[in-house]
Amino acid sequence: MNLSDKERQAIARAPHIIDSIPSSYERRPAYWQHIDEATWQSPLWQFDHRITSAQALAPFIALTPDEITAIERTASSFSMAISPHFIALMRDEYGAACPIRRQAIPTTAELLPSRDLLSDPLGERPRAIAPCAIHRYPDRALIYATPQCAMRCRHCTRRTRVGSEECVTQTDRTAAIDAICADENIRDVLISGGDPLALSNETLESIIAPLRACPHIDIIRLCTRMVSTMPQRFFDHQLIEMLSRYAPIYVNTQFNHPFEATRESIIAMKHLRSAGCILGNQSVLLKNINDNADDLEALYRFLTKHGCRPYYLFLCDVAQGTDHFRTTIDSGLAIMKHLRGRLSGLSIPHFVIDLPNGYGKVDLAPNSIVERDGRRIVFDNWFGEKVTYFEPQ
Repeated sequence: MNLSDKERQAIARAPHIIDSIPSSYERRPAYWQHIDEATWQSPLWQFDHRITSAQALAPFIALTPDEITAIERTASSFSMAISPHFIALMRDEYGAACPIRRQAIPTTAELLPSRDLLSDPLGERPRAIAPCAIHRYPDRALIYATPQCAMRCRHCTRRTRVGSEECVTQTDRTAAIDAICADENIRDVLISGGDPLALSNETLESIIAPLRACPHIDIIRLCTRMVSTMPQRFFDHQLIEMLSRYAPIYVNTQFNHPFEATRESIIAMKHLRSAGCILGNQSVLLKNINDNADDLEALYRFLTKHGCRPYYLFLCDVAQGTDHFRTTIDSGLAIMKHLRGRLSGLSIPHFVIDLPNGYGKVDLAPNSIVERDGRRIVFDNWFGEKVTYFEPQ
């Protein structure tokens, strides 16, 4: 990406410590200044007013010609959808380089072909045991509950399915639950999508309840990005009360940049914790968005402070249309080495690659052993100091 001098200066001034947490309502664009706070904080209003076209986005952002072309050309394959909450977090001073904007608005880089990229990067379709149940690991299964989302993230792994006309019916979901409950080896179930929080409370409970009643299911996980992209969903007290009946439920969310930290997301996390949910964050390492230690350090401090433990930092999957987001493994390892010295272990995620075609996750970690001679081992610590250790005889 070619950055202007103004954009480079804005990035250089970026706050690496979150000193004050904004409210998206306070940051709402002038176009929505007439909207009162009760309306803005309504999840139904947020979902119904998602921006899905260049014309609808024009009152908020001066789109580049590249973005306008990309919005038009991706409309039939992986169309844009952005919640008002997320639009309010975009920073004008960054221009097209804004890390919020780059996650939400397509560019023509998505259209470039690459032989390294796959339509089903995690090999999920061959591992389906029911129309929307995927069994990749011996003790874990995933329910693809819906193709709908609050926002269509441009780095999405399931971009060939999410937001498509594919229909996941209640019959499909019931078949998935039956297949999972019939296999006593499965102990951990992920409810994913799309975003399962795009479903009604009643439909969501119709998935959770039979899983909780299944004697061999120990862990139920909800995979949602709405804590970041539409936290108003968790202002629904009926939802929180329903989740509390099936506690503990693990909630895996996705924050990628400290600009996603808002007072609304803090409230959402507080409500989820009050329901007995256990929160974990799964970031994706994205080129020119969060591939630096300072931003991730600030993000992980924020999340840990509010009861959401950084769980995974994923290398970007090899999904079609995402080549411009991919980083090298070495750049990720350098970031992890930097974080190891600055953050408590509570705040440091596992850096992993989800191997193409469904071959599973592999941990990636900096190699701290620089020399080995019999019992003598030399380590390189995060200060860059060489430290000698002797193994027992």
